[in-house]
Amino acid sequence: MAKHLHQLDLFGVETVEPVTIKAPKEKLTVYKAPVETYKQELQEEALPSVSRAPMSLSKNVQLHKRGRKSFASMDAEIHSLKVPSTEELVKKLYYPIGEVAVWFNVNTSLIRYWEKEFKQLQPRKTRKGDRLFRAQDIEFLKQIYYLLREKKYSIEGAKNYLKNNKEKADKDISLLNSLKDIKTFLVSLKASL
Repeated sequence: MAKHLHQLDLFGVETVEPVTIKAPKEKLTVYKAPVETYKQELQEEALPSVSRAPMSLSKNVQLHKRGRKSFASMDAEIHSLKVPSTEELVKKLYYPIGEVAVWFNVNTSLIRYWEKEFKQLQPRKTRKGDRLFRAQDIEFLKQIYYLLREKKYSIEGAKNYLKNNKEKADKDISLLNSLKDIKTFLVSLKASL
């Protein structure tokens, strides 16, 4: 009694080839169809053609690269921060690191790196090791972000600035936050006119 065994190759194409399998009672024979028939079937299907020409990007589509971002892309993203105001931050006790990373438009690994470099930043950790940020931690992250991304300080320069000029740094951040609040108010006022 001859049975046909079907097998899928690496590309998901069903193949049937003559194989003799020695079984205790009988021999089984399997037949393999030629590859050309599958090529014809694939050509008959309406598949989109793929060109090797370089892609033209629209303004909405961005290619994601691995590694560091360029300074130009970081400068463009500075104004797209979505960090809530201090009054809104106080409403909730803790914020997970993923949510904080989305607000600052950075990776969670960068926030963990900043935590390692700046000893003043100490978020609460759960038993599992998840980081939970309080409102004061997020305010300190705002200072770090401002110094590193907007003022272009190095890590060591930002550490020294925060250590030596703590009061001035707090004053600068509060001034910056109030100016940003005024700007959002004026933009919303302009939109309503």
